[in-house]
Parts: sequence; structure tokens; C-alpha cells
Amino acid sequence: MGLTRNGNKIKYMKSVPFKIKAIRENRTESLKNLKVQTIKMKQASENRFCPGEVGQSVTVKIPDVDSDFRNIIGVILSVNNNMYEIGTKEGRFSTLYNRNQFVICKERFLEVDDTKISLRGAARKSSNLGGQSYDRCTCIQKCKTRKCKCKAAERLCSSKCHGSSTCDNK
Repeated sequence: MGLTRNGNKIKYMKSVPFKIKAIRENRTESLKNLKVQTIKMKQASENRFCPGEVGQSVTVKIPDVDSDFRNIIGVILSVNNNMYEIGTKEGRFSTLYNRNQFVICKERFLEVDDTKISLRGAARKSSNLGGQSYDRCTCIQKCKTRKCKCKAAERLCSSKCHGSSTCDNK
């Protein structure tokens, strides 16, 4: 037996079933609202990212650490359950991509190699620097002398070397 606020004695057994019922009602209401929110989010995503078609050219973002390029150009090879298989001239990517992981290009181009390759491997093959782009110059003098890291290594400067400043080694 317990006391209420006004001092009246009540049995806890009578109040527990009402609390359990209220908890169950709140849980079902929350689940219903989560399902509605999921539908709204999915519709917003589908409106923002139109579906891609087989044969369309796309650009896939490359992580900054992996290459001197920001994107790699590929082609949609197949679509299965809203997952896209993408290929490049270096090979087919070994992973599948969601629609929000690439941008569709207006132009159609590129031939695809049939070998399996990772995004990092394709970025490494297409890179001017031969892989991870930790070697960047920070020259101010247009990269004319061998003081430039890129010129000393007989490589061209990339867009990540020294931003928007002019360069003679591109």
C-alpha cells in the first residue's frame, strides 16, 4: 500500500496495469511516427537523387588522402535493388554504390575494363603522383626551379599543390 499526493491510500496493483497500458500505447504511437518519418526521408532522397540508368557516365568522389584528383569518372554497368555497379577504364569497382554516392554526368563517354578493382586502386592508377598524394609542393614562385618537390621528382603539379596560384609545371 502507498500514499498518493493528497494522502489517500491506494493499492499499487491497480495503478500498474494502467501504466503498462500507457507505455504500450506510447510505444505503438512512436513506432507509427518513426515509420511515417522513414517514408518522408526516403521520398525526399528519391526526389533529390534521380535514378541512374545503365550506360550513364558518373563521377565518384575520391577521398582526399587517396589521390591528387577529387573525382574519378565511371559508367553505370548495372542496377540491382537501388545499388549501382560502376566501372572505369581501370576496371569495375568491387563495391556497389548507393545513388547518393555519385553524380550523374550529362555527357556519355568512357570504355570500361572488365577487371575488378577498388576505388582506391582506380584512383592510384589514374593518379599523376602514383598513389597517395602526400607529396605536394607549396611553391610560390610558379614551380620553375628544382626546389619544387614535383619538378624535382619529374612530376606535374596537381590542383592540390598550391591552390589557385599560377604554376608553370602543369
